[in-house]
Amino acid sequence: MPFLPRRIPPNRLRPPGAANRFLLIVLAVGSLSYAAPLAQAAPPSGLVVMPHTSSQSGLSYFKLTARPGSAAQVGTVELRNPTAKPMRVVIAPVDGGTLGTLGSSYAPPGSRPHGSALWLRLGRRTATLMPRSSLVLPVAVLVPSGAKPGDYLSGVSVEALDQRSQTVKRGSASIASASRYVIGAEVSVPGPRHALIRFTGATLRREPAGLTFVLKARNSGNAILQGVHGQVRVTRRGHTVVSQTIEPGTFVAHTAIAYPVNAFREAPSQGARYKISAWMRYPGGIARLNTAVTFGHRAAVAQQQYGGPPAESGGTAWWKIAGIVAAILYGLFTTALLLRRRSRGSRKPILP
Repeated sequence: MPFLPRRIPPNRLRPPGAANRFLLIVLAVGSLSYAAPLAQAAPPSGLVVMPHTSSQSGLSYFKLTARPGSAAQVGTVELRNPTAKPMRVVIAPVDGGTLGTLGSSYAPPGSRPHGSALWLRLGRRTATLMPRSSLVLPVAVLVPSGAKPGDYLSGVSVEALDQRSQTVKRGSASIASASRYVIGAEVSVPGPRHALIRFTGATLRREPAGLTFVLKARNSGNAILQGVHGQVRVTRRGHTVVSQTIEPGTFVAHTAIAYPVNAFREAPSQGARYKISAWMRYPGGIARLNTAVTFGHRAAVAQQQYGGPPAESGGTAWWKIAGIVAAILYGLFTTALLLRRRSRGSRKPILP
């Protein structure tokens, strides 16, 4: 399972809507073949994090099966400070999730835990490592009695405080990063599994780099699904705008994604309409999407701000609408008055 400890830069300075490829720098995703180098290599912060599991040797993440109402020791986290200075470390449970492009991810540090993250029991939340010293922290899981069958993902976040942030410039974006580890914790509660992925809609947005279509999908089942893949095709007036493969990835149970499909060469006018067809195959079924989206006024204004053509007026001004309504009411009032006068004239008696 691709739930690995990984260094994550939690603070990023970039313009809104920057290209989605930068998300890979923020979130944890990978394969087991890279686990050992990541766990043992000393990052710029100097902190070394090494997980030790109780269930299976060689795993770089915690994995166990536990029944409702039970408690279990899942392993330990070894922290090492190879530097010549004391090091303050903060440890916290975080929610597991799914990347927009599929793959396991974890909530940022300082976020409020939910779901199975509340099941984690950590030996401590803060620690001070003296120079060239180490510390072993136990990690346990307490599954509530009302837990339903299924696969649950959370993580143990480990971060050294007082780091010197590293700033990297990529084009017009500046990225300030700090080192962070997240060790995944997958808990399986016995019982039947049902796989169910559904598309919930689609939108579009205008980013600095260009137009991006967003496919919304959700894993409503209770199983973590691997090897999820598919295809998406966007057309306009019968012509293909973009055709893209959804590369295989992991979709965590009870999570939703917003899958981006970039069409940066597209510069539509306001009101342009696109048709989106997509499918996503997973173990146990296939999800399909057939819908249409419109390039509206808000997206056109954003396109204009990024150097595109001027956006059309956002609609008729309120004073124009009020004037039209007043004219209609005046016309109706005048017509009614004339009809009333004619009715009185027709009833007037004729003298001999």
